[in-house]
Amino acid sequence: MRDYGIVSPQFWTGATGRELRRGGPQLQVVALYLLTCPSSNMIGLYYLPLALLAHETGTPSEGASEALRRLGEIGFAHYDPEHEVVWIPEMARFQVGESLDKKDNRVLGVIREARPYAKSRFFKAFWDRYRTA
Repeated sequence: MRDYGIVSPQFWTGATGRELRRGGPQLQVVALYLLTCPSSNMIGLYYLPLALLAHETGTPSEGASEALRRLGEIGFAHYDPEHEVVWIPEMARFQVGESLDKKDNRVLGVIREARPYAKSRFFKAFWDRYRTA
């Protein structure tokens, strides 16, 4: 569990924020939960059982599942229900930074966080997105 995380005010007003708002309060709550939940990490690739998401947001399982589906459609987050893994494509950019120097200690942190998900269906997309940065 992280001690803190960054949530930009643009979560509410940026293009993605406006898209989330059009989806209604439940979509916004689930999106904000994905960014800040105890299971999340700095790279946005982590294990999250649907039942836990539903319980901690007070959202019925069907509503939570539908919110995850809609978040995938708009590209905010993707969920693998079989393996209970979520990936937020832009999370590492906001939590870690645009790019890191090879000697930055956070590089090891990113590797440590990513390693358990090397067989996840999202890992290749994560790696393609961030390997250069």
